[in-house]
Amino acid sequence: MDARYDIIVIGGRVAGSAAAITLARAGYRVLLVERSAMPSDTLSTHVLWPDGIAALGRLGVLDQVLATGASPARHFRLVRGENEVLTEIVPFDGIDYLLCVRRLELDGILWAAASATPGVDAFDRTAARHLLRRDGRVHGVMLAGDRPIEAELVVAADGRNSAIARQVGAIEENVVTPGRYWYYAYFRDAVPPGPIALTESDTERDSVMTMPMNAGLQMVILGAYNEDFDAFRHDHRATYLARVNAHPWMARMLAGAELASPVRGIAGVPGYDRTAWGPGWALIGDAIHMKNPIVARGINEALREAEFLATALAGGINDDALAGYAAAVRAHVHGKALNARMLERPDRWMTPGQAATLSAATATPAGLARYLRVEYDDNYGFAEFFGGCGDTSSPPSP
Repeated sequence: MDARYDIIVIGGRVAGSAAAITLARAGYRVLLVERSAMPSDTLSTHVLWPDGIAALGRLGVLDQVLATGASPARHFRLVRGENEVLTEIVPFDGIDYLLCVRRLELDGILWAAASATPGVDAFDRTAARHLLRRDGRVHGVMLAGDRPIEAELVVAADGRNSAIARQVGAIEENVVTPGRYWYYAYFRDAVPPGPIALTESDTERDSVMTMPMNAGLQMVILGAYNEDFDAFRHDHRATYLARVNAHPWMARMLAGAELASPVRGIAGVPGYDRTAWGPGWALIGDAIHMKNPIVARGINEALREAEFLATALAGGINDDALAGYAAAVRAHVHGKALNARMLERPDRWMTPGQAATLSAATATPAGLARYLRVEYDDNYGFAEFFGGCGDTSSPPSP
């Protein structure tokens, strides 16, 4: 490890490893540090949409991700009771499928790729203690063991509880109060009928999503309204299983399956946009933006933001470039944040016009396919789908 780099990236999971790769390819000398041992697991929504998969291809790791055994899902299935709508995934950037990969393998692949990229020095089990400042600018970090490392730019990829965001005083805007909690587990020997698909089964208050993943497992995630979380968490494993099996389609799929993991989850996570950059620093991934897991976009946004950052800095590290990066991120996530807010709690955020438009469209395969594009197609977003009934304002603070 040298005493000076062009850029220090703090956090070595999806956002940090992808950023290190793209920035090094742009000609920068990068130090990548991650406090955990790599590879290791972390809480996640798991789903990779076509734009995120295309980004993995550009990073040169897609073949390795597919080699984990993750099954490409070229369909999306929406289930309400006994009614089912099945549609194909409309291609984007040449990708017409979804993937579901355990973070243990996905993060490991990206960390290894970053470590092997010329221009990147990568160190796990290495914590960043605090930022170094000079003349009002960040100019590096103090690593554990009192090791000062200087750099022209520090990129924080240290997640939603970002210590760097706190140290620089990043302001949270467009805050959306949490409306759901999310718990998931993996099952062995599940038998989902029909084509391989990301399947969503909805009731008035619960949403359950499932998809085949690598290692022969089936991921099943439950999202439920926060109001009953205190009761849920008293015996979250038993309650999770009961709530999942209350969905007939899920119960049939899991009839002969075995629970193959702990039941894990989160609650109380707000949506937000944080100040994206300042003198000598920038945020990326969950450190900069968070929306409800109902749209399963976190991994994908991290991969895309790494590309936005490298593109913005192609001509050098300066304030105008960082402002351009922030603008690109906001433009990309804006409509997706509106959609996540609406789906998270339709009782709070969905207008009658949006409800009518969504109901009519998702009753048909073609309409459902068109709606899914809101999540991953840069050329078709929330405003285009909802037209005159689309709220294009930022999610307001309650």
